[in-house]
Amino acid sequence: MSKVCEMCGKGPVVVNSVVRRGKARAAGGVGRKVTGVTKTRQVPNLQPLTVTRGGISLRVRVCTKCRRSLI
Repeated sequence: MSKVCEMCGKGPVVVNSVVRRGKARAAGGVGRKVTGVTKTRQVPNLQPLTVTRGGISLRVRVCTKCRRSLI
């Protein structure tokens, strides 16, 4: 099963999760330091939806944004 919306083509994206420690300079500290960078994967919220096209019922997987625009 593909993690892609069948209407708009929205798919998974890879982002960095950045972990920092320390106190900010503006708050009187020496500055925030990056202690770890981990790649994470964000997938779209896909929901099944039954759509009628030409008298035939099709079950499609669409993201919630497309689902709201259809209903």
